[in-house]
Amino acid sequence: MQNNQNLKWGLIILIVIGFTFILYLNYDSNGEAQSKTSTQEVSSQPNQSSEETIANSSEASSQTDESEQESESDVERTLDVDTTNQSNRVAVVPSQSSEESESSTENSSDEEGTETSLSSSESESQEEDETSESDSEAIVASSESSSEDESTEEDETIEAESESSSASSESSSEDESQEEDETSESESEASSASSDSSSEDESQEEDESTESSSESELTFDDIYQTDLMEENGIEPLDLDAYENMADVIDQTLTEFNVNSSEISLAYYNFHNEEHYYLNENELFTAASITKVPLSALYIDLINSGEYQLDSELDYSEALFEAGAGNITNGPLESSYTIEELITEAITHSDNTAMNILKAEYDKEFGNFREDILTFAGIDEKPEDLLDSNLSSAYITEQVLIKIAQDESYSDLINLMFETSPAQLFTSYVNNEMMANKFGRYEQAVNDSGIYYENNQPQYALVVLSDNINQADQFLEVMNLRVNQWFRAHN
Repeated sequence: MQNNQNLKWGLIILIVIGFTFILYLNYDSNGEAQSKTSTQEVSSQPNQSSEETIANSSEASSQTDESEQESESDVERTLDVDTTNQSNRVAVVPSQSSEESESSTENSSDEEGTETSLSSSESESQEEDETSESDSEAIVASSESSSEDESTEEDETIEAESESSSASSESSSEDESQEEDETSESESEASSASSDSSSEDESQEEDESTESSSESELTFDDIYQTDLMEENGIEPLDLDAYENMADVIDQTLTEFNVNSSEISLAYYNFHNEEHYYLNENELFTAASITKVPLSALYIDLINSGEYQLDSELDYSEALFEAGAGNITNGPLESSYTIEELITEAITHSDNTAMNILKAEYDKEFGNFREDILTFAGIDEKPEDLLDSNLSSAYITEQVLIKIAQDESYSDLINLMFETSPAQLFTSYVNNEMMANKFGRYEQAVNDSGIYYENNQPQYALVVLSDNINQADQFLEVMNLRVNQWFRAHN
């Protein structure tokens, strides 16, 4: 009887444990925490934990079936095996076990007797509590161990993912950084280029502005020979004493007691195309004034391919003429280049160089004086003008206007800036500003020139004179006063 009772209680306990196990599996499958007594956080990988739990549950179920078969012959051994197996797999919830144990005890009492069932119940309950406590401790330990394993695996996984993510991030960062650096470098180069381009434009504008400012702010000393003016007692022009350019010229004639019939004068303003003429068509001895238009004719021949600058022209004793210049006053040679002849004719007014140029032109192309008139735009060609070295202020003015406005004659203009020595128009006005060509022959004193600022022609002035008193002083002061009036009103 006692054995049957023990067997019965053993079966009840097994049922309770199995039921508890089923509840636990249901509880775990709903995503709840595996154990309320666990002190560590559950792994973030639920799938892995669930798979391990299911595997453990299958083993537990299998072993439980074996235990039930063995329990028929030996209840105590069955209890021990079952308890050992359960302690390694599932966590027993103490409150649920106690309640079901009490319920089983009450049912036993009704069938076997109150005292016996109570005694047995208390005994079995005590054993179950001890077993449950042991199972709980073992399961907690197992749970903690499992949690630690899972946590370790999770940490390793997270660490691996972190390292991979970090490597990827670093790679991405490096790529992005490289792209940013390349972009930044490209933008920097573009910006630098733009900046360099912008800096060059600003520098060029600044240089132009500075040049313009510098040229527009020319001082009195920059333009005029102040020492010579002071030495000769020449005062700056009193602008209030004159109303216009004609007034300036007329009063200068009066001051030097020059009769208007004794000169031929032409003035031209390149800004407003204003002219002032006095006896402009009267013919006067041209002297060396003719050397400028003759040189211009040769420049046209060079540009048309008839000659080169280094083309040589023959010299003969018949062409020698005393005067200034390196050809006339140097060892004479059998020939000279056109460049040498023009340079000496303009800068030093070399007469021998002029004669060589005239002789070659007349031999090859006809009367050079006629072609000078054509060059100046003069249609009427009087015989006395073609046979003698004569000219007028108007003819010479037209030549100056043409060469000043045509870049092909810039070399000729540059030679006129080098006219030496400085005299007449360039006595008081610096020859760096005035390109001129003077001429003297017996009583004839002439000068012609173009005044420049900003490398641009400002005005042209021609004065031809014959047998006047103080001719040099008159021409010097005439250009000085014309210049001062012009600059004050343009």
